[in-house]
Amino acid sequence: MKIATSILLLCALLFAACQAPTIQRAPEFNGDLVAAGHRKIAQAPAHDKNRWRLITAIHALNLGQHDEARTLLTTAMPSAGQILQSDARTRLAQSLFSPENVKGFHGESHERAMGWFYRGMFYWMDGEPDNARACFRTAQLMDALAAQPKHRADWVLLDYLDGYITTKLGRGGGDALTRAQANAGTTALPDYNSKANVMVFLQFGFGPMKKTGGDVGEKIVYDGGHSQARAARITVGGRTLIAPAFDNLTFQASTRGNRAMDAILAKKAGIKKTGDLVGDIGVTAGAILASEPKTEGAGVALLGAGLAGKIIGGSTEPRADTRTWTNLPQHLSFAALQLPTGTHTAVIEFLDANGIALPDRQKNVSVTVQTGRDTVLFVSD
Repeated sequence: MKIATSILLLCALLFAACQAPTIQRAPEFNGDLVAAGHRKIAQAPAHDKNRWRLITAIHALNLGQHDEARTLLTTAMPSAGQILQSDARTRLAQSLFSPENVKGFHGESHERAMGWFYRGMFYWMDGEPDNARACFRTAQLMDALAAQPKHRADWVLLDYLDGYITTKLGRGGGDALTRAQANAGTTALPDYNSKANVMVFLQFGFGPMKKTGGDVGEKIVYDGGHSQARAARITVGGRTLIAPAFDNLTFQASTRGNRAMDAILAKKAGIKKTGDLVGDIGVTAGAILASEPKTEGAGVALLGAGLAGKIIGGSTEPRADTRTWTNLPQHLSFAALQLPTGTHTAVIEFLDANGIALPDRQKNVSVTVQTGRDTVLFVSD
């Protein structure tokens, strides 16, 4: 009986050790998002610095600090064509007793695509449309492994921009436009104007957020993003045009397909659930048997097996990595204009699903058009 009592006490101590995760206080904010982002980069562990670089890059982009944003994106992202190699932290994430989020952050396919999308925009700003096109093509490749063929490489804007630059470089971009229009469905895409010299990149709303799904948190699911704006109206130089939403990031995130880690997490989840089940049965039945002198030996053995199951189940970490590039948009849009050389003021209004301008969202943007190169603008609602 003493042995059984000791094991029961050990069970109680093990169960008491299972505590809720610590909730950390949000960092203090001094009003400067870029400076706050750099503090987070400095404070973050090495495997999480890239996430904060990407988040801070978009803060810088929204504030017009383009050099800062460009540098952060370049630092955070691997070179084109580089295959991410398995390192010690990746191998640790694959082990039974470590969660996935111990590995270095490179984002899911839609996040990696967005990184290349922004880098392409910066190359175009710098007067290097050929390098911009290479980035847009790389971004599209990030979506090439979606589970269903119809969702593979189906970003509308990436193909559209690929074809636009190809047309402006004097070669045919019709194939890319055809692919873009096929993925755009009922949204009619404007034809290319090779003489357009003002490229307006627009984004609306708040993008999707990751959370854990499955029985024990082994899957990534998405809370859909949100955007009141569904289009933009641009008025400049005596003309007005409507820029519709080309892409929806929640759709792209949720159709990404399987990851290499998904099979590993599923295996971990199976071990955890089996361990927990064996533990529950063993501890309960063993405690009952151990309480009777005639079955004490069998009960102690069963308790031991149950405790082993509990230890394995409680130590296995199947949780998927839900770290998120938190300030991506919900929708991407684009417009191209042909304006004479000089400085113009563009009025940009963001429209809801009914085509009504959203209050307090209007932006007046100065546009300086130079001879011999495109002017590239970025505007977010």
